[in-house]
Amino acid sequence: MTKRTSSGFSLMELIIVIVLIAIFATIAMTRTRAGLSTIREQIAIDQVTSDIDLIRSMAFGMHDTLTIVFSVDQESYTVFNGPDNSRSLVEDYPNSNNGVMSLDNSNIREVDIIAVDFNGSPELQFLPLGDIKSGGSITLNGKTITIQPVTGKWTIN
Repeated sequence: MTKRTSSGFSLMELIIVIVLIAIFATIAMTRTRAGLSTIREQIAIDQVTSDIDLIRSMAFGMHDTLTIVFSVDQESYTVFNGPDNSRSLVEDYPNSNNGVMSLDNSNIREVDIIAVDFNGSPELQFLPLGDIKSGGSITLNGKTITIQPVTGKWTIN
């Protein structure tokens, strides 16, 4: 009687290993997507709040009125300088496309501007001394950025 030795794995063992790998990969991808969504939302919030701070500083430094006009439909906001009756687009605003900052780019396309309300207007205006014309809020997905009247300080809820 000859003894038969086999080297390698049986088909059943290979199938079990492949199924386990697939289960672990599915769990990892689900957690990664949820984590990336949170990170993208935070990037968008950081972008908007940094621009608010920069524009407030620019209004004070230039001693000019600067306005951020938000567009819920276009998922963007635009920067203008000058008072209400004689505004001009700030075309050279950092990281903008001719003064337009879009949240519809590849890094943060899953983040939406849900609502904008500054006393019934989509405009956040900083006066020449850096003061804000009226307070209000911007909602991005589930997070709300609230801008305080007078100071322009923001908080996130």
